Amino acid sequence: MIVFLSFFSYPVHSEIDSHYKDQINILTAKILVTGFSEEEIRQIFSDERVMLYPQILERSGKGLPYFGKKFGLLTKNSIERGQKFLNDNKEIFMGVEKNYGVDKEIIIAILRIETNFNKYIGKYPIFNSLLTLTLMENKRSAWAENELIELFWISKTLDKDPLSIKGSWAGAFGMAQFIPSSYRKYAVDGNNDGVADLFELSDATASIANYLKAHGWENGNHEKKWQAVYAYNHCDEYVKAIFAYAKSLKNNSATKKRL
Repeated sequence: MIVFLSFFSYPVHSEIDSHYKDQINILTAKILVTGFSEEEIRQIFSDERVMLYPQILERSGKGLPYFGKKFGLLTKNSIERGQKFLNDNKEIFMGVEKNYGVDKEIIIAILRIETNFNKYIGKYPIFNSLLTLTLMENKRSAWAENELIELFWISKTLDKDPLSIKGSWAGAFGMAQFIPSSYRKYAVDGNNDGVADLFELSDATASIANYLKAHGWENGNHEKKWQAVYAYNHCDEYVKAIFAYAKSLKNNSATKKRL
């Protein structure tokens, strides 16, 4: 049974299962290409952990107040935390910068804004987030359906329960906050353990750099750098925030070297 998650703190059971039966049958047929059997897919959809989150339909990640007081992006504390994160993991960031040609400060800025250095990676099972956006009528349904199928591809490849991966309400997961299709295209194994794990720092940083490089990042060309970061999140304020934080990190580092 699929559970309907209300706006309150507890789930409410309803007839939603029968209401979406035809859509789920069509979706099941599409997921078969990922290597899951029909029985396996039906078992996943009948899992008691499966829920719909109608409250996310009106949400948007655009236009966040990155420079606002609450976000605190350019505060002294925020910059110092970024500098410490760099210093504590300097070998990883220096290696990624050398291998991909992407400024380590830009990667740190993305980690700061996306997950606050792995502090907030998201609490939603992204299966449920994407299922909600797929089944419940909204302008992102076609996109969400594709991402849900991509999630099954990932789960089959990694031999992982698709309901176990947690992330944002929009279906992004890991320190890098990749959506499933971005994982399939751009995630890389940064520590050479045979798995691209976006919840692991080496893999997450390498994957971010790989994504930016694949989207045109070019040292010495500010416009191409801007476009690469814009591809990561189609929001001008986001890109401004990334470059502002990266610049503050560099200035902080330069100041400390002179002292």
